Order: sequence, then structure tokens, then C-alpha cells
Amino acid sequence: MEESEGRLSKLVAVIACIAMTLFYVSILYAPTLILRLPPPQSYENFMIRRFICAAVCSVASVIFCAFVLPITGGEASYSFGVYGIRSDHFAPVTEELVFRACMIPLLLCGGFKAYNVIFLCPTFFSLAHLNHMMEIYSRHNYSLLKASLVVGLQLGYTVIFGSYASFLFIRTGNIVAPLVAHAFCNYMGLPVLFVHRKGLVSIAFVAGMVSFVWLLFPITWPDLYNESTNNCRCWQGYCSWNK
Repeated sequence: MEESEGRLSKLVAVIACIAMTLFYVSILYAPTLILRLPPPQSYENFMIRRFICAAVCSVASVIFCAFVLPITGGEASYSFGVYGIRSDHFAPVTEELVFRACMIPLLLCGGFKAYNVIFLCPTFFSLAHLNHMMEIYSRHNYSLLKASLVVGLQLGYTVIFGSYASFLFIRTGNIVAPLVAHAFCNYMGLPVLFVHRKGLVSIAFVAGMVSFVWLLFPITWPDLYNESTNNCRCWQGYCSWNK
């Protein structure tokens, strides 16, 4: 990749990566060597101390990158603004924990089949967005019909995405998969269907849809995310609960 104005040089990028690597490792020994704390009395205390050090390093690294990377004002104002934090960070984490990590195991243990859960769980997920109707109707002075159409569209793609997120969680058994997909979709928003360069965009849409369908099952194969699946077609933990 060619360097351009406003971008980091290769030397600065490598030095920054080396510095973060050294910081990540050295901070693990900071409690004993720098803070002069007594050695942990148990392995559990030792691990807790390391968890805290790793968390501090992670936060510090993010802040460091925010200052070093050539982020434009618009990108920074969105990413670190209230709306950006809510849409890209807070909402995906909280919603995936509630509507996927909590609800899907409950439904599976309740006797529902995996394919039923994929379509049932998004129903609860979409109903949680009904509160937007009152906000649109009262704050934006929309008519009841227009507010209903807007919320209806929201419920529609919420059900579609919720089914996909439930599919990811059941197939992989990992909350990170739907969480990343949720954050990505919130950041990108709905696709722009009407643009000037229709040919190129149409090709990109078709290629994207074909690739998505073609890779949907291979890239979410349970064997890739679990040590042992016991010939279970979904996350092996769910199948073992139903035995």
C-alpha cells in the first residue's frame, strides 16, 4: 500500500506495534515489580490480577491508537459520540447478551428445535423495537400511518437480522459472531440501492449475495469453533443439554 498524505509511515506503524506488544507483556508484571505488591497467594488471585492488567492495557492501547491514527473529525465525532457508542458498541453488546446468549439457551432447553428458535427468538427481538413508534410519532411529528410504516420497516429487517444472528450463535456457540455482525450492520446501515454508478454497485451486490449464500454454512461449521461436536449439527453444548 502506498503511503499518502495524512497516513502513518511504515516505521511509525511498526514502532507503535512493538511498543504495544512490550506494554502488553510488561504490564502483567507491573503489580509486583512496579507497584511492589506482594505475590498473589493463590492461582485464582494471580489470574484475576492478570485479567485486570490485560484490561488496562487494552483500554490504553485503544486510547493510544485514537491519538496516533489519522482519524478524521467526522469519523471521530461519530465513533466516540453518544450515538456512535450506542449504535456500534453498547446496543450490540447488551442486545446480543439478552436476545441471543440468554434467550436462545432458554428456548432450546424448553424443547424448541434449533430451526424454530432461529425464527422465534427474533420475534422477541423485534418487539423490543416497538418503543421507536412512540418516539417517531411524538418527537418527529409523523402521522400515525407514516410512523407505522417506518417502524414496520424496522421490525422487518430486525426480524431478518435477528434470524441471522440466532443462526450464527446456534451454529458457532460463540456470542462474538453475532455481536460482530450486529456492530457491523449498525455501523454500515441499510445499503444504498439508488446510486449513479449502477453497473459497479449491481455487480458488487450480486457478488456479495452469492458469496454470502455460498459461505454461510461452511464458514459457520461447528467443528471450526468447538473441540468436539459429537456429530451435532449445531453447537454441541445445546445437543448435550437435550440428552
